[in-house]
Amino acid sequence: MTRVVSATSSRATYAHWHLTPAVLALGYPWYLARFYDAAAAHHALSALAALAVVLAVPASAFVSLYSLGRQPLITSRDVILQRLAHFTFASPPLFVIVGVFLYLMKINGADARVWLGIWAAVLCAAMLALLTNPAVDKHAPAVRRLAPVRVMHGVASAAIILVFLFPHLGNHAVGILGADTHKAVMLVLRHLYRAGWIEPILIALFVFQIVSGLVLLLPKLGEKRDLLGTLQTASGAYLVIFIASHINAVFVLARYFGTDTDYAWATGLPGGLIADSWDVRLIPHYALGVWLILSHIVCGLRTVMLAHGVSMPRANAISWTLIGVTSLWAAVIVAGMVGVRI
Repeated sequence: MTRVVSATSSRATYAHWHLTPAVLALGYPWYLARFYDAAAAHHALSALAALAVVLAVPASAFVSLYSLGRQPLITSRDVILQRLAHFTFASPPLFVIVGVFLYLMKINGADARVWLGIWAAVLCAAMLALLTNPAVDKHAPAVRRLAPVRVMHGVASAAIILVFLFPHLGNHAVGILGADTHKAVMLVLRHLYRAGWIEPILIALFVFQIVSGLVLLLPKLGEKRDLLGTLQTASGAYLVIFIASHINAVFVLARYFGTDTDYAWATGLPGGLIADSWDVRLIPHYALGVWLILSHIVCGLRTVMLAHGVSMPRANAISWTLIGVTSLWAAVIVAGMVGVRI
C-alpha cells in the first residue's frame, strides 16, 4: 500500500514539474512589460533580469521537452506533456500573432487578458487530458509511412532556402550597417522573390512546410530523442507559429493597408523595438526565430547525414559546428534589429 501511494505521489510530482513552464507562460505579457519599463527607465540590470524571465518561458519548456524525450518508456501522459511543452516553447510568436489578430479586430489593450484566457484554457485542457489518461501505460505511436512526406519537406526546404531564406537573412545581416544599406540590398533581392510567378509559389511552399512539419512532428512525440532531436522538434513547433505569424503580419497587417514591409517597418524605426510597448514583444520573437530557423535547417541536415550512413558522433560534431556558425549569423541579425550599428 505504501509503495502504491509513493508511486502515485511520484507520478503527480513528475506531471506537476512538467506543467511548470506552461504556468510560467501565464505571466509572459507582464514579463515583457517589466522589460519595457526597465529599458525605458534605463535600468539596464532590471531590464536584463526581466528579459531573462521572458526567455525562461521557452527555455524551461525546452528543458521539459528534453527530459520527456529521454524517458526510457514514453507513455500517453508523456505525449500530452510534450504537446504542451512544444506549445509553451512557441510562446514568443504566439503572443505576436495574438496581438496582430486583436489589432486587426480593433481590440486595443486586451492582449494580456486574452493571453491569460488562452493559457488558462490550455492548462485546464492539459490537466483534464492527464487525469483521464491511464497513470502508467506504453504509448504505441501509429505506424505511418512518412518517408515521402519527409522527402517533400526537405525538397521544399531546399527551394525556400535557396530562393528566399538565405538571401533574406543575408539581407537582414547587413542591417547592422544601417537601414539604407539594408534597403539597397532588399530592392535588388525583391526582383527575385517578389516576381509575379515566384512569390505565390513561395507562399504555397511555406504553407506546405507548416502542414508537413506538423505531420512529421506529432509521431516523434512518442519516440526517444537526444538533445539535437529535441532541438529539431522544438524549433519545428516554434516555426509553425512563427511562419504563420510572419505571413499574417506581412500580407494582412502590412501590405493590405499599403505599408512597405521594409527594415524600418520590421524594426520599428525610428524609435526601435525597445522603445515601443507593443513592438518589444518582437525582440524574443525575432531573436529566437532567426536562430531556430537556422538550427532547424542544421538538424534537418543531420537527419539526412544519418540516413546516408554518417556515424552519429560525426553527424553531431558537424551539426554543433554549423549551429555555432549560424548562431553568429543570427546574433548579427538580432543586434542590427535592436539598433546596433557598425
